[in-house]
Amino acid sequence: MQLSTFNERFRQIVFFVIILSLAGLIFYQLSFLIPGILGAVTLYVLNRNILYGLIYKKKWNKILSVALILLFDVIILSIPFLLLSLFVIPKMQEFSSNANNVYLGVKKMLDSFATSTGIVLLSKDNLNNLPKVLSSYVPNFISSVSNILINFSTMFFVLYFMLANAKNFEQNILNLIPLKSANKKLISKETKDIVTSNAIGIPILALAQGFFAFIGYLIFGINDALLWGFVTSICSVIPFVGSSIIWIPLVIYTYASGEHSMAVYLAIYCSVVVLNIDNLLRMYLLKAYSDTHPLITLFGVIIGLGLFGFIGLVFGPLLISYLLLLVRIYINEFSNDEDIVEIEN
Repeated sequence: MQLSTFNERFRQIVFFVIILSLAGLIFYQLSFLIPGILGAVTLYVLNRNILYGLIYKKKWNKILSVALILLFDVIILSIPFLLLSLFVIPKMQEFSSNANNVYLGVKKMLDSFATSTGIVLLSKDNLNNLPKVLSSYVPNFISSVSNILINFSTMFFVLYFMLANAKNFEQNILNLIPLKSANKKLISKETKDIVTSNAIGIPILALAQGFFAFIGYLIFGINDALLWGFVTSICSVIPFVGSSIIWIPLVIYTYASGEHSMAVYLAIYCSVVVLNIDNLLRMYLLKAYSDTHPLITLFGVIIGLGLFGFIGLVFGPLLISYLLLLVRIYINEFSNDEDIVEIEN
């Protein structure tokens, strides 16, 4: 009897190792498409209730409903690229056609800043080598753009099949999870809450920071305030530095240009308003969807960006939340109540 049990366990372990090996091989070969697949999952979570409402409440045709949702998603996600083409690309063309004037302007600004503060930001040799350094990043930039386009296409390709087979897709996923029904519901709820919280909260926080930064740039005389507000909005999602990666150089530039009082006022405004609008909105907005601890969000974003790129802003915090949730599930599945120790106050 013991030998039979041992053989059964051994077969299970071997079979499990084979499954993990195949899954690892597939994951490795498709790793460059992971951001697109995770993007499809994000959009599915956001669109699920809309899809069910159109099909089961309004009795719309399934294919028509899916097509309308996909069209809406394409329009919404194309807005940042449209703004990029309207604001940034013309400035890049202007920069390219007036490269010598820009170079002289930057050099004058740096010299003025060095004279005022005694701090040399860029030496003459470094400034002369700047075009060569920037050109070395062009191949990586082109590769990144092509990778974004591939993942963008993959996202909508996968999303179509997820939406078109929504019920079967969800049922098959739940059937593959070897846990109790209650714990499956916990995982489903955690996934929905975290994905919704970050997928909706992060863009709104970025837009808010960009808008208030634009108001500040407008008030304190920054040229192309709308452009810099848009760039500030994009950079606000970067961990630790966030929007300060834009407004601090603008403060330095304003100060070096001789507008000392304006530079001080802009620094105070951005420190008080732009930075704190993130904290205020996060407190109320993100908690409305998921009461995620700020440390989970912070470390999750750092992990997610390294693993998945931009979509890691959503799935990084989800990974840490999953880890904590799986510990709770493990205790629920395999521990006795008497094993749990409560801390006395």
